[in-house]
Amino acid sequence: MAETAPLSPDEVKAELARLTVLAGVELRPEVFDVLVELTRLDVVPTATAQVLKSLCVKSAMRASVGGGASGGASGGGR
Repeated sequence: MAETAPLSPDEVKAELARLTVLAGVELRPEVFDVLVELTRLDVVPTATAQVLKSLCVKSAMRASVGGGASGGASGGGR
């Protein structure tokens, strides 16, 4: 089996973006960048989930106050 060179950080980010599209997960670019950074920092999954929940709450608050639909994470259920 031939060895492959490790992916650069930008290549990893591109592959993760491709996987999210293939999985049907819709994320705003800002949220995706936060998730990539948390992963690079080796943050535990429960802390990452807390960050996502916080982003959702803030997004819902903004939407209810401003009436806009601009949110943090979009798509899927909770």
